[in-house]
Amino acid sequence: KTPTPNHMYFNTIQVKSDKLYDYLYNLPHESLPWVEHFGFDAFDIDLSWREKDKGLAAIHSLYPIKRLGLLRIPPNCMYDWHVDDYRLSTVNMLIKHSHSHCLFGLNRGDYYINTLELDYKPKTFYLFNNQEYHSVVNFCEPRYCFSLYFEKELDYHRLKQIMSPIISA
Repeated sequence: KTPTPNHMYFNTIQVKSDKLYDYLYNLPHESLPWVEHFGFDAFDIDLSWREKDKGLAAIHSLYPIKRLGLLRIPPNCMYDWHVDDYRLSTVNMLIKHSHSHCLFGLNRGDYYINTLELDYKPKTFYLFNNQEYHSVVNFCEPRYCFSLYFEKELDYHRLKQIMSPIISA
């Protein structure tokens, strides 16, 4: 049985990216100064995007953002099942991939994990519950995903209440 409802795991933010998505999509990814960040390759993004992008501005106006970044997962890799030690919740936006899956799951026995997929849509931000069991499976080519840190860590359900004016029901 699939874990439900999905709003325990992620919520779609209604205000789309109007500039940041295109900027990140068109970056020369291979030549960026990547650094290791909790197993990901990471590239810091200038904080001025909090004001320049309509979606990020809407998020930042409701709950302050501290750090922006682009995360890369190599081809034919899986970021193992986990719950984050360092973040309670975040906002993500998939930038570029050819074949990947972001999965949330519940451990249901010795052999199977029931899963729910976050099926990313272009230019769309998602409020993401880092305290639920999740994983990323990536194939073929590098996968690039935007992510952020808020000024103060906040439980996903409390953050969802604060973000309610811009979250899809």
